[in-house]
Amino acid sequence: MYFFTNYFSHTRLPSIVKVLLGIGLGLIPSLLSISFAHASSSQRIVTLAPHATELLYSLGIGDRIVATVEYSDYPEQALSIPRLGRSDEVSIEAIVALQPDLVIAWEGGNSPELLNNLEQLGIEVYRSDTQGLESVSRALRNLGRLTGTQNKADQLARQFLQRLSELTVEPIQDPPRVFFQLWESPLMTANHSQPINDIIERCGGVNLFSRSLEVVPQTSVENVVLLNPDVILAPTQGLSGHWRQRWEAWQEIRAVQAGHLYTVDADLISRPTLRILEGMEVVCRLLDRPAHTDTNS
Repeated sequence: MYFFTNYFSHTRLPSIVKVLLGIGLGLIPSLLSISFAHASSSQRIVTLAPHATELLYSLGIGDRIVATVEYSDYPEQALSIPRLGRSDEVSIEAIVALQPDLVIAWEGGNSPELLNNLEQLGIEVYRSDTQGLESVSRALRNLGRLTGTQNKADQLARQFLQRLSELTVEPIQDPPRVFFQLWESPLMTANHSQPINDIIERCGGVNLFSRSLEVVPQTSVENVVLLNPDVILAPTQGLSGHWRQRWEAWQEIRAVQAGHLYTVDADLISRPTLRILEGMEVVCRLLDRPAHTDTNS
């Protein structure tokens, strides 16, 4: 999306935060701007985001990837793929030299100029974007069409949606209110546009910053104290070894009083791949505790 593209181009977020947001926390496939007729048998693929690499391995065609970017570390076989650098710093010369017949790009994480120039050179570019967890199933189906693996893709997509439905809980009265700590210093969180928001809501919780106009709202401990969340949830990356102790200094917060300070593997709640359901399962289990606890007692 245009907003994300400009947001990442004009802000100096820590690299890992960009990874959490896009590789992660949310810029991945419903898959945009592609001609399926021209790429149904792509054999030399360049992936410009870790989620794309992971999805291709899920389809059983990781061996078609001739190059990828930093943080493409799953599955283990992906570690042997040649690297082009960071998603936002890839050179067009490096891609062209590989003679790919398909480039899977990250809308918002890759340079729009780079992608446009690749298309002008006649290289097929698949631009990915996301809205909600269901976009993973759409991504699988679209990638299946692009790579001639549609039967496998359709099967995985159906299984994904079935499990997503099983994990999604019915709305409850007084749902647990969640502060998601994306980054510790400065203290940052995520709004409704990120996968973690969808996860929290499907697990029966409320993201305290869901309605923020900022994609990555910056806040303060004092503001979190005023909001008084029932749960404080953080990804494993970007935390100091004393993050829990720092929150425990604020005993007036319900989450602190009840001991509802939790961490979750960042990759499992940020990358729009099949594994995101593993992260959702963890979050749902964690939010089930405060949902059945009277934190005011």
